[in-house]
Amino acid sequence: MQSALSLPNRIVGQAAYLWKRLIDTPLLWGWLAAGLLLNLLQEGWSALLQGCANLLLLGMYVMLIRALTSDLPAPLPVRRPHRELAAAAALLGAMFLIQLFDFGVWPLQPWQGWVQGFFTQIRAWVFGLGIPGWAQGSIYGAISSTIKQLLPTLILIWLLDCGRQEVWGSNPQIRLAAVLGGITAVFGLLTGVLLQAPPGQVLAVYGIGIFINALPEEMFFRGLLLPRLEKVLANPLNALVISALLFNAIHVPLEISQGEPWVNAVLGIFRSDYPTGLLWGYLYLRTRSILPGVFWHAANGRLGFIFLNF
Repeated sequence: MQSALSLPNRIVGQAAYLWKRLIDTPLLWGWLAAGLLLNLLQEGWSALLQGCANLLLLGMYVMLIRALTSDLPAPLPVRRPHRELAAAAALLGAMFLIQLFDFGVWPLQPWQGWVQGFFTQIRAWVFGLGIPGWAQGSIYGAISSTIKQLLPTLILIWLLDCGRQEVWGSNPQIRLAAVLGGITAVFGLLTGVLLQAPPGQVLAVYGIGIFINALPEEMFFRGLLLPRLEKVLANPLNALVISALLFNAIHVPLEISQGEPWVNAVLGIFRSDYPTGLLWGYLYLRTRSILPGVFWHAANGRLGFIFLNF
């Protein structure tokens, strides 16, 4: 009887602990509250309900990650936190500028013409290779993201003389990644994502997707930026919030290029209806490895959905 009651007691205890951490971090609960208000003002009650449901899912994921990572690893060493954070911020600004040019959001000439022309040539080259149509867009996206984000991040890591473990971590947490990916695949079955193409194509797109956004974004935002913010701010939760907001911001040019009014796109940085940046950042803090986040990030939208996506 005691063992039967232990699981509910642990769940209640974890929920109480998370609630206390939330209340003790005004930056976090302030963002979540403001985000829900923006959901309501911009898209109405359905968006507010979706945001609330996704925050509930966020809490459930957090408790699952805590349960599967009982030993909290120490932060990885950061030798020159202020200098390295300044370098990471400069790289983020450069990547954001390239996104503005590439997606045609800021037609500043001749820079916009050079950037867009370069990636147009790469796209034409990829589409001329005779690759199956279902893979062309994904392969171009992987090459584009590698050039715009992954290679610059790797170069900066090399220039900063960061060790492999300082970015990748020492424990890949394969079991945790498999559990989280499996949950996402269940969402994929429920939403039909896994049934839209043959299994071989789904797995191929998943593998390519690692280089489209998963590896470039996890390496920069979680492997490089988050630990340096954590060291400078001396507060992991505040660092988590800021890194998640910056993660949202890098997607603004894409949203504007897809027809979103720029005001809505900018305000969308602060919305909390799809809080993947918080979740993947928390996963990094609990594992001190970007690899679980890479595999889970790539699964989102390809094997299924992490949160409700109306």
